[in-house]
Amino acid sequence: MKKSVLLGIVGLAAGMATSYGQGYITLDNYTSGLNTTPITYLGTPLSSAWNVGLYFVGATTSAGSGLVEGAGNGIPSGTLALGTGGDAAGASGSFASENAVGNPGFYGLQTSFNTGSTTFTFATLEVIAYNGASYATSTIRGHSAAFTMPTVTATATTPVYAGDYSTSFVVSAVPEPTTLALAGLGGLASLVALRRKQA
Repeated sequence: MKKSVLLGIVGLAAGMATSYGQGYITLDNYTSGLNTTPITYLGTPLSSAWNVGLYFVGATTSAGSGLVEGAGNGIPSGTLALGTGGDAAGASGSFASENAVGNPGFYGLQTSFNTGSTTFTFATLEVIAYNGASYATSTIRGHSAAFTMPTVTATATTPVYAGDYSTSFVVSAVPEPTTLALAGLGGLASLVALRRKQA
């Protein structure tokens, strides 16, 4: 009996130490209040039909991982991993819902995301927006430029908000591979015609 009580206490202490020693960030551009420009598609702020998420990598310095990548609608750099675990783990949610209290173009998750890095270090992130089952398969999507932000403990009085460090971005349609192939063939045909004219 004494042995199981002792093991239970040791297990609880180890679990708490792990929880308190991890670095957390909050996926939120609404509560932060620093970047007040909404995320848009064709000039319209994103509604709750749109999803928000993140790609990230842990870092140890305020300079971050050294990743420099602008906003766009491609898949974020291979240096970054997709944050997973669903809304309960603070990795993904919806625009204009939860703490964003219905404001289109803004997101505010209630749960902070555990970056897996040590507390009070840093994480490099890109915020993603999409309207399909996943970012990778969505035909209309976008991501922010890469940015670095500090992490805090799960019990920090003041969370750190992604919106304090990221900038706004726009979502756009991803060209279908056949469209790109046809554009390439058109360009090739133009080059051949130009060369024939010059000859």
